[in-house]
Amino acid sequence: MKKVMVVDDDEKAIFNIAEILEREGYTVATFTSAIHAVQTLEAVRDIDLIITDIRMPAMDGTELLNQALKNKKPVPVIVLTGYGDVDTAVNIMKAGASDFLCKPVSGKELLIRIKKVLEKQELADEVANLRKRLETAESYHAIVGRSKKMLEVYDLINSVAGTDTTVLVRGETGTGKELVARAIHEASDRKSEPFMPISCTAIQHTLLESELFGHEKGAFTGAHILKTGKLESAGRGTVFLDEAGDTSLEIQAKLLRVLQEKEFERVGGIRQIKLNARVIAATNRNLEQLVQEKKFREDLYYRLNVVQIDLPPLREREEDILTLANYFLDSFKRRYDKNIEGFAPSAVEQLLEHAWPGNIRELKNSIERTVLTNPRRWIDRIAKLEVSKAALPDMFSEMPARLSYVKAKETVSQELEKTYLIQYMRQEKGSINRVAELMGVSTRTVSRQLEKFELDKMVFKDKRPV
Repeated sequence: MKKVMVVDDDEKAIFNIAEILEREGYTVATFTSAIHAVQTLEAVRDIDLIITDIRMPAMDGTELLNQALKNKKPVPVIVLTGYGDVDTAVNIMKAGASDFLCKPVSGKELLIRIKKVLEKQELADEVANLRKRLETAESYHAIVGRSKKMLEVYDLINSVAGTDTTVLVRGETGTGKELVARAIHEASDRKSEPFMPISCTAIQHTLLESELFGHEKGAFTGAHILKTGKLESAGRGTVFLDEAGDTSLEIQAKLLRVLQEKEFERVGGIRQIKLNARVIAATNRNLEQLVQEKKFREDLYYRLNVVQIDLPPLREREEDILTLANYFLDSFKRRYDKNIEGFAPSAVEQLLEHAWPGNIRELKNSIERTVLTNPRRWIDRIAKLEVSKAALPDMFSEMPARLSYVKAKETVSQELEKTYLIQYMRQEKGSINRVAELMGVSTRTVSRQLEKFELDKMVFKDKRPV
């Protein structure tokens, strides 16, 4: 049901228009003052159309039109005028009006014009949404990725950005949790206010309390001056608690009170300070397990976890690996003034085959290191790509005394591939789908590897020795 705002200092004209629109199923809000209409528009923000007279005391229709176009979501405006000369019509349309009608208004003509304006606005909204989706195909507020899982993350960010609700971002180390928090901040109406990140693991307990809440002069040894904490300095901005799962129970109790009461006091202080900032927390810990172990407060868990955003590890978004690699390559070759064309097929294969246990952070560091050390125009190998020690097979003692490098490389590669596969097949009890997900490859690839090494998936289901 469309909501229409009708503004005119003539009460009879308002009544006639409202009656016509309500018969057609529109929800109508009427105003005899443009000033009151603007105040309502700023507060409600869900008006679909404004119909306004052009000549009114205090604030005229042109000023109301300007305010409607400045709205977070611009509202289409149809202007009514008793002065139907060409110059007035031209000026109104130049100012941004969607249409204009001359008084007295025909009910039939008014409904036709309203329908056309609303259809045009709906089409414009669809185009804007499509453009927004296309823009997020590669990146969104500095988050790079076009995989289905990342598009779902972008949708969640859009959903919560306009609210004040607390958000918990969860994901492995290096998945970009702070980028998500920044994206929420930048997409909100708080974006002009400070974004205050604070690492709950990098700071000692006593210092963390001071960093969060601030302290009064003389509150403890070394507190020579009054210090404002992040919660206060953020103003109406956003405070990001990185790795909130590592906080002490004492800090947790104080955070709970802040989130419940929306106020706090500095260390050593008694004056209550109002919390105006939004709080976003992140963790790579299993908070549910910590709650069971009495290491994390259950009440705080529910306060933080109002909305949860799960960031997938890089191995679960294989289609984003090359997109991210090229993004980092472009960034670092500009920074270090390197003339590099791109990745050769051998490097691409390396990028796609690696499990990336350190996620995006590991990929970024690997690309930076490669750009710095690569002497050629094309990158044919990723420099010092680390392999988990647990995945390295113990086959070197079994190698012949004389073995060519090519053959040795082939042997090690084969053994590593087999050991890597067996490790995951054992872990997932022979589930090809789950193994493929963890390895970041297709199920077809896993099936081919099983066939290549003559391994039966039933062996792993039965837990028989391989």
